[in-house]
Amino acid sequence: MKKSLSLLAAAALLGTLVPAALAQAVDPGVPVGNDSNLSLNVYGRGQLFSVLQNVPDPRRDNNRAYMFLKESRLGVKGDYDGTFKYDLQLAFGGEDANGSNTDMSLLDFAADVPIKPLGENTVFKFGQFRVPFGREGLTDRGYMDFGERSVANLPVYQGRDYGMAIMATHGVWTGTLGTWSGGGRNVPQRFLPERLGVPELVARFGYNDGVDEDIYHVKGVDLGVNRTEKAAYISALFTHDTQIGHSTALGVHTIDTNLMLDANYNPYLKNGGPNGGVGNYALNSVGSADTMQRGDYWALGTDAAIRHPLGNGQAVAAEFEANWTGFQNRFGVLHMASGRVQGEYEVGPFGIGLRYALLSMDKKSGYLTAAASPAKGATNTNGNMAKPIQEITPALAWHVKGHNLKVVADLPIYPNCPTFYDPNLGVYAFPDPTAVDEVTVSGGSTQRHTVTEARLLIQFMF
Repeated sequence: MKKSLSLLAAAALLGTLVPAALAQAVDPGVPVGNDSNLSLNVYGRGQLFSVLQNVPDPRRDNNRAYMFLKESRLGVKGDYDGTFKYDLQLAFGGEDANGSNTDMSLLDFAADVPIKPLGENTVFKFGQFRVPFGREGLTDRGYMDFGERSVANLPVYQGRDYGMAIMATHGVWTGTLGTWSGGGRNVPQRFLPERLGVPELVARFGYNDGVDEDIYHVKGVDLGVNRTEKAAYISALFTHDTQIGHSTALGVHTIDTNLMLDANYNPYLKNGGPNGGVGNYALNSVGSADTMQRGDYWALGTDAAIRHPLGNGQAVAAEFEANWTGFQNRFGVLHMASGRVQGEYEVGPFGIGLRYALLSMDKKSGYLTAAASPAKGATNTNGNMAKPIQEITPALAWHVKGHNLKVVADLPIYPNCPTFYDPNLGVYAFPDPTAVDEVTVSGGSTQRHTVTEARLLIQFMF
């Protein structure tokens, strides 16, 4: 804990050494090829991420220290002859751990084609891009004044997928409706036998008077606010899974995933059971091509944001979000709910923020022991996952040159947080990505402890 407080204090002290005049917002992107027909702008971002973590661990050190290259991005965007806008973004290095895509991974490759017969501000969007559900999941990490998204984002995060959508704006009202594969991004072409369900359908509608560029481009922080800006949305998602090859569309969603699409936390997702689940069955047995049971996956959410200038280089901002998601097939029903509130006070080049997030998982969430084969309707669950999980995160951001060069320090505290004990290695904390696969470790156990982290992020962007 002392290390955590020291790290946050050091960032605050460092910030006092630089005058407010340096905090000037600079729009990312460098024009490199512009003529009467084509505009082409190159942009990029790098983030160095350091973490000090305190986790009670009877086998290894309670205090840990990590450092990662969190983001390494490069992209191009522009307009072609007024016919369409385009955006291409790549991730390099070890940002994603997804088999052969670890060296270079396609994030965005999308075009926006105006459809003027349907309205001056109506576009057809297609390619690979963000699925428009939930404000926090849509927020560009380059414009966040926290080191990471909150635990409230874990059960509903959609990330990127390939598909198509219509987006329309009329004054302050805006909306989008589209369909995506449901399998996530970077899925290769494989023409497999399938039993078609309902493709993933997503809708997001609401009010926006200047907070967001559009539904698909969301900033968590906007420097230099000169008027009160507001936005409020509702989002909805539904799909009936498609059986394809040896699995299902949702079952192969291996990147940009969430708790509901993770078999470690959703025991019904890949459930097959003996003889297709007739009679007794193993709740977490992996299904075959013949026995895999398709399910319905849905999510509902609402979110809002407001920003207000106070004058003299000062402003305040606040966000709210609440989501509810579920999954159902013949083996059972699972629900998760989450919420987040956060606020920030901006003064000169500094942002002082505070976030509270809550995650409530179903009592059937978490791992059901593989050795058990209870009768249908019986449960053999990890009760430690059913209690609410909380996050309290104060943060301090120093915008040396707007978002183009900034330092973010935050101190997430997870009271009574689930931790997973591996008898061979030690303890993993639930909020961290590595902990996902530790739920089911042989001979392991789940406990509850307070986990504290101190995070420092240094970002450059152009």
